[in-house]
Amino acid sequence: MPVETDADLLIFINSGEFGVDAVYVSRESTEQRVLPGIFDDEGSNWNPNRWSGTEFQAQMGANITSSGPTFLCRTADLNKGGRKGEKLTIKGQEYRIEDKRPDGTGLSLLLLMAND
Repeated sequence: MPVETDADLLIFINSGEFGVDAVYVSRESTEQRVLPGIFDDEGSNWNPNRWSGTEFQAQMGANITSSGPTFLCRTADLNKGGRKGEKLTIKGQEYRIEDKRPDGTGLSLLLLMAND
């Protein structure tokens, strides 16, 4: 159980300091919500879906993992969301969530893929 409250965590991801506001759309609702968090774009917009690989790799179920854009936010802000395929718009760029990694302290790291 984290020591910090949700209000305490908001201090770290405040858009007036180090954070940014993202527009979040979950699968349950088409309603957009503003989600504060810390955006880190390592400049990798490589999309493994654009490269099908070889037939052998497809048969073996080859997976490719790389670092790329991430968004750190409060887990409580996601409710049951943050699932693969949901959308975030950050600084005018739309991203889809590829993975959610809760860290056990009340924050979750969302791994993103640019929609282009």
